[in-house]
Amino acid sequence: MKEMIKRYLRIYALYFKQYVKTRLIYHGDTYLSLLGRFIEIGISVAFLGLLFTQVETIYGWSFDEMLFLAGFGGIVMNLHHIFFLNTYRFGENYVITGDFDRFLVRPLNPLFQVYADGVNDSNIAKLIGSIAMVVYSGTQLGIEVTALKLLYAIPAIVSGVLIFGAIYLVASTSAFWLGKSQQIVWILFNLSDFRKYPYGIYSSGIQILLVTLIPFAFATFFPATVFLEKGSWGAMQLVSLFAGPFFYLLAYRFWSFGVSRYSSTGS
Repeated sequence: MKEMIKRYLRIYALYFKQYVKTRLIYHGDTYLSLLGRFIEIGISVAFLGLLFTQVETIYGWSFDEMLFLAGFGGIVMNLHHIFFLNTYRFGENYVITGDFDRFLVRPLNPLFQVYADGVNDSNIAKLIGSIAMVVYSGTQLGIEVTALKLLYAIPAIVSGVLIFGAIYLVASTSAFWLGKSQQIVWILFNLSDFRKYPYGIYSSGIQILLVTLIPFAFATFFPATVFLEKGSWGAMQLVSLFAGPFFYLLAYRFWSFGVSRYSSTGS
């Protein structure tokens, strides 16, 4: 197992190196893309600030607490988007074209190859911005960084990334039957905005949805309350550490089922 992990990490490093080389050919496009992402973050923060000129709190959450929640959720989401978003157009880029066939004849996991085949580097700017939001809001709120919180943070973020991975993987796997996946994944882009707001503001139906079919709450809200020491979500905070592996395992089984039903487009 250890040797296999090392092998996959070495191969991923080769994929990543090759991707970086192709991106550096077009310096201007890369820099403009990063600038655009920074501007996008600025607009989001400005909108949140504008909202709080009209209200003092949102469901008992202050501006800095909301900023921390948005920043923490952004860290988790953008880590996923940087390394695991290549399934976004899985149907269009691999299934319809038949390019998925080349992954099946190689002695490597097909899903690993899909992930490694592309890196969404434009989200690096968003990741940096999200980290800045967490640092700034944490300072304003006087959040104490303890060893226990740090020990919680790493598995919580990993679990959160896996939750995003599971949700997007299920949507992308639908391409084995539908041919295309972009539109379904695009719906998830819009639904991911649920992560920006307190869990309690939603109706009971949406709350159930956020811990079952699209469990963004386990990826962002519940872990964030650990650092904010806000609310009585003890059980949910603990479950958040295991929700990622659980949901991703279910998603991967669905993916494997889809692969078994895959039929090449031929030549």
